[in-house]
Amino acid sequence: MNQNPIEVVNDATKQKLMYGAGCVFELTKNLVILVIIVTLLNFFVATIAIVDGPSMEPNFHTKEGLLINRWTYNFGKPTRGDAVVLKFPGDPERKKYIKRIIGLPGERIQVQDGKVYINGQILQESYIPSYVKTDSPSRYIDEIIKPDEYFIMGDNRPNSNDSRVWGTAGKRFLIGIASVQLWPKQKLIPQPIYK
Repeated sequence: MNQNPIEVVNDATKQKLMYGAGCVFELTKNLVILVIIVTLLNFFVATIAIVDGPSMEPNFHTKEGLLINRWTYNFGKPTRGDAVVLKFPGDPERKKYIKRIIGLPGERIQVQDGKVYINGQILQESYIPSYVKTDSPSRYIDEIIKPDEYFIMGDNRPNSNDSRVWGTAGKRFLIGIASVQLWPKQKLIPQPIYK
């Protein structure tokens, strides 16, 4: 039995359309899976931040791209000396800062004449080079840090808006640790070790 040529063309067209629809479906499915994976990685593992401002100089500079490790804070506690990206407690939806964790929950922190004291002992800050001026016209601070709160400061103390101005930051505001400088040149960011 001979097929009508029009029917043969229609069958071929239908097969091409079904093949094309299958390809579009597979591509869409793969893109959705990719978006879900990237979103989960961004929220739970790592994200990218770009430095804006001089508050962490000379360690971090404007326009540097950083890989922020979120994983550590999802399962552990922040430690003194961590360079962190955090949501500004006064405007958590819009502003993000990079600062350094100085004081931990329950500690007594004192800031006077450019020096930081933790529980009465002067804090040795190896991440701040000796040539960097740390005194600033900030008020004298003497307080006990509340549970689940952290006292944070910029490394460039005279040019940093931080806990000396707006108080401590709760753990819920901490996004993660700055762990890798992605650009302008890739390098690991050393974190100080305290005993």
